[in-house]
Parts: sequence; structure tokens; C-alpha cells
Amino acid sequence: MDEKKLLMVTVSGRDRPGITAKLTQVLAEHRAEIVDIEQASLQNLLGLYLLLDLSNSGESQDSVIKDLLFKASQMNLTLQFRLYTPEEVRAVNPPNLFVLTHFGGTEAMAALSKILAEEKVNIETISTGEHHGARSMELVINVNGAPSLGRLKERVMRESRKLGIDLALQKMEAYRKNKRLICFDMDSTLIDMEVIDEMARRAGVYREVSRITEKAMRGDFDFEASLRQRVAFLKGLRLEALREIREDMRLSAGVEELVTTLKWLGYKLGIVTGGFDYFADHLRDKLGFDFAHANMLEIKNRTLTGRVLGEIVDASRKARIVNQASCDLGILLDQIVVVGDGFNDALMLGQAGLSIAYNAKTGLDRVAGAALGKSRLSHIFHLLGITEEDISEALSCASQEAVRE
Repeated sequence: MDEKKLLMVTVSGRDRPGITAKLTQVLAEHRAEIVDIEQASLQNLLGLYLLLDLSNSGESQDSVIKDLLFKASQMNLTLQFRLYTPEEVRAVNPPNLFVLTHFGGTEAMAALSKILAEEKVNIETISTGEHHGARSMELVINVNGAPSLGRLKERVMRESRKLGIDLALQKMEAYRKNKRLICFDMDSTLIDMEVIDEMARRAGVYREVSRITEKAMRGDFDFEASLRQRVAFLKGLRLEALREIREDMRLSAGVEELVTTLKWLGYKLGIVTGGFDYFADHLRDKLGFDFAHANMLEIKNRTLTGRVLGEIVDASRKARIVNQASCDLGILLDQIVVVGDGFNDALMLGQAGLSIAYNAKTGLDRVAGAALGKSRLSHIFHLLGITEEDISEALSCASQEAVRE
């Protein structure tokens, strides 16, 4: 390593096809080894960076530089050079890369980049995109120098709440893996309502039930105990009332487009909810989900008994369901997406390669990798790399298929 001759070459100018091919051909002729390379293009302007090892070239570095300059001048490019010592390169640790995506503008970029600088995080690349009329910025960041990943995540999530923007932070390895399964919570996620509160209204016990629900969603109350208490209040509610609630369930904004597109693109879809099977199974069949797991209400003589049958789908049960689905379907956990809104979803979110807190209760974004605001489920498309052309084609094909049926 001590005998290596290392040269950094920086290339800038107007971008066009063939630049990399012509410059690397010069390097091949001189037997110069590319140790590291990075290229970016913005508004037809090129930035190309090459770290070269000239040890096997058999020629002087001046000869390599001369031929590179000649080729660059033919293409109206500017080249800069810097010699590196082996010690300088040895001091550079392999990068620990994350992808930070935010749906904010200049103010958000200024605030987030300030946090990154304060946390000793280096920005490797920045790119922009537009999806459903929303502009996003995607930063590939190297967190090697960050004293605490947990603190970094907490700070950027807190800033996203302060600015009212959506944000995701994913490890590069997980980001690169194609996602194959998406599990959704039901209440206040797939549907824009809390079913148990609607049931309580019909039973005349809304105040008592909603108070327990709110505490459970914040994590202030054991979920199983709270569920059994709430269901006990519903004793005597008739099946006809449940049917009316089921038919009136309001889907969250963007759910139908999201689900139709994901299904057409081959994703497996599941509902994992602490709600009730009477409603989750209906959604599964209506939207075409692959499976649904929920709590089972005991119904006798077309009336609720006030009891729940079987194992309660609480936080730990939700996490086990996601793990079991991973095994049953042969899908890596890194290829699973989980979307939820309450504290009861925390363990489930912790299993997934991409965990999304949607319009979440306070604190859930501390364990989630992404936080989306209410009525912004369409941002999931961007996080999965699904383009507007993909969506348009999927919806068109699904519409044609529905007509044929």
C-alpha cells in the first residue's frame, strides 16, 4: 500500500453521452486502476470524481495527466488533480450509508442539513424528484462520524414534525432491496376512523370507550386489558349496527389508488390490526388483500356478548404475525413495509425494512423509519420507487380488467 501512487481527478463541464467512456479509455491505456468513482449530473452539468492508483501504469503521473487533459480539452471539460498519500486513503473508513428522503423545500433542506452537520454526518449525494405534485429531496448520507444514530434519527424526525413535512430515513442496504410485502394497520390508517368508537356511539358508551382508546393508543394502558374493557362496554350491540358501520367505513385518502397499484405490481398485502375481524375481513375481501389478522368478536344470537375470542392481537402478536408472514411467504424482513399509526404498532414497525408512521400518535416516529402526514399515503409510492407512469399503467390495466369481469 505504501508504494501506491494515488491521484484524485475531478471533472466538470457540460454533460453529454460518451464522456465517461472516453476518459476511462485513456485510463485503460495507461493501466490506471480506478479505486473509487462518483458521478452526478444536474441540469446538464457534470461532476465526475475518480480516485486512481497509478502504481501499475509504468508511466509517470504527468503522462497520465497530460493525456487526460488533452482528451478533456476536446470535450470542453475542466479537470483538476490532487495527489493522495496512502495514509490519507487508509484513514477513510468504509461508508455507513443511509438514505434520507424529505418532502420539504428550501427551509426543510436548510434545517435538516444543519442537523446533519452538527451530528458530523456527511452528505454524499443529493437528488430531487416530483411525484403527485409533491417535490422530494433525497440525500445519501454517510453516518460514520455520527456520535449516535438514535439521536440523529430523533432530531430529524422531530424537525419534520416541527416543519410539518414527511420524512424517511432508511439504511442503504434495505433501501436497495425491492419490497415485496406491505402490512397495514386498519383503524386510522387504511380507514379514516376508529371503528370501536363508532361501535361505542351506537351502544351509547362513546365517552367511556374513547377515553380508554386514547390511553391505549398512547401506550399509557395495557392494550389487552383496555380492549377487553372496551368490548365489555359493547355488550348487547346488535349485528345490524355492526353491518351499518361496516358499510359506512371511510377509506383514508389515496388508499384505493395505492392498493390497486401495489397489487398490480405484484406486492403481497396484509392487514394486521388490533381491531375486529368483522371489519378487517370485509376490507380484505373488498380491497383484495392477501390476508387479514384481527381480534375475533364473540357474537351470539346476532348480538355482541362483550367478549373477545382467541389470542388478542396486541403489539407483540402483531410483530409475530409479520415475522410469520415473512417465513410463510419466503420474503426477507428487509423486503417488508409496515404502516401504522399507534403505539400498538411499534413492535410491528420494528420488524420491517421500511417502517412508516402514518399520521401517528406522539412517539411512534421514534421507532419508525418514515413519518407521513394525514392524507399523504401517496408518498409511499415515492419511497418504493414507483413512478407516476407505473401508477397510470397499473390503474388503466386494473380498470380494463374490471370491465371485462
